[in-house]
Amino acid sequence: MYKEVLRTIVGIEIFPVLSLIIFLTVFIVMLVWVMRLDRRTLSTYANLPLDDDHASAPDARPDALRGVQL
Repeated sequence: MYKEVLRTIVGIEIFPVLSLIIFLTVFIVMLVWVMRLDRRTLSTYANLPLDDDHASAPDARPDALRGVQL
């Protein structure tokens, strides 16, 4: 049933091609952007989840938790 409905729409055959072109364009742009990143920046990003310097700073806690012993 759906195939018959889609066959009656004029110009529908361009949408799969257009979707593929948009996907490839975004993928290639992101790939080029990642490849051009500085190695020090990538190292900083990679260590963020393990970095305790920012989490232990007194200003890092929300106001509701200040003064509360954890």
